[in-house]
Amino acid sequence: MMTYNDVLGEIQRFSLTEQLRLLKDLKQLVNDAMNDDEDIPSELLEESASAWQDYISGKDPGISSQELKRKLLGDNLG
Repeated sequence: MMTYNDVLGEIQRFSLTEQLRLLKDLKQLVNDAMNDDEDIPSELLEESASAWQDYISGKDPGISSQELKRKLLGDNLG
């Protein structure tokens, strides 16, 4: 089995294009692994789905970007 240093040495022999491709693929692997561990409670998923349905059906008109800024930042919109 190869050690970390063995693998790193091999990677350093790659062209810049190959290293960038590997970096992109490793980033995707890490993102996938992190997303697999994220458990969202079913209640929250149901609430979110319900809110979305209310929004697209017109039952909930949502809020304007200005209102959202006020909610998040208070009256200091700066």
